[in-house]
Amino acid sequence: MQLEDIKKLAEMARVDMSDEQMSQMAHDFDGILAYVGQVQEAVKLVEENDANFTLNNVAREDVQTNRGGEYTSKIIEQFPDQNNGYLKVKQIL
Repeated sequence: MQLEDIKKLAEMARVDMSDEQMSQMAHDFDGILAYVGQVQEAVKLVEENDANFTLNNVAREDVQTNRGGEYTSKIIEQFPDQNNGYLKVKQIL
């Protein structure tokens, strides 16, 4: 950025800056704008690379492999303590 641009920004923001501060601000802005340019370039590269890929759903269809409730009684048998088919636990509150 040029010093004139920094002066205009300072005037619009109603900020009083010395010439040294404006010079430092111009230097800082140059670094920031260079970084923003790198980020924009990276975004363009990602967008270009994404265009080369097609997404396909490779998930299998859901298939029921066992009857509902087939293992329920076996699991309930393993409960250390149960009440009417539910796992009984200690009250915590």
